[in-house]
Amino acid sequence: MQRRSKRAQQGFSLVELVTVVGITFVLASMAVMSTRSSTYASRANDAMFQVISQLRTAREIAVTKRRNVLITFGAPNQIQIAVQTLPGETAPAAMAPVFLNDGVPGGCTFYVYPGLPDTPMGFGNSSALTFAPASGGTSGLAIMFSTSGSLVGTTGGSGYSTVGNNNPVNASIFTGIAGQPNTARAVTVMGATGRVRSYSWTAGATGGTVLNWQEEQ
Repeated sequence: MQRRSKRAQQGFSLVELVTVVGITFVLASMAVMSTRSSTYASRANDAMFQVISQLRTAREIAVTKRRNVLITFGAPNQIQIAVQTLPGETAPAAMAPVFLNDGVPGGCTFYVYPGLPDTPMGFGNSSALTFAPASGGTSGLAIMFSTSGSLVGTTGGSGYSTVGNNNPVNASIFTGIAGQPNTARAVTVMGATGRVRSYSWTAGATGGTVLNWQEEQ
């Protein structure tokens, strides 16, 4: 009985305390890394959904309102929708721009990771914003949904009669956070139909091939 009491009074040894502290630090580090990874993934998905939402909103307005809708992308993370009016028609109220992740520090931008392959659609990944006229030619950083719902190139101007060349433009829009490859996301648009697809990058699973772009459902 006295031996047990004496052992209880002695407490823990230095080795035991160091071991417990070490385990605590490891668990805390793992929790921080897990939380940070979850935050990055959440921001990546939110940014992707913002791009999808803006594209689909613009297309819906174009089809239902029977007006061309211009979409302008501004570095590093801005999307602006503008409805094109008929000659002599009163212009609608300007729509507020949308910023990826609401522009928070450390949020996603339009960004394509060096070395990552193109999406399965094959519309190009030479830059974060790749707009390729399906029938040849060039395109700037502004694209437009026509009243038929197709995605076309633009020629400048502000009115219905001067904006758009009506040539289908296939689009690839890449987003991510620099230094965090697992945040890579991509949104593509088929010019002729205006169909929007989205993809998430899963690194390392298949040796860095196009199979690593997983289409979101």
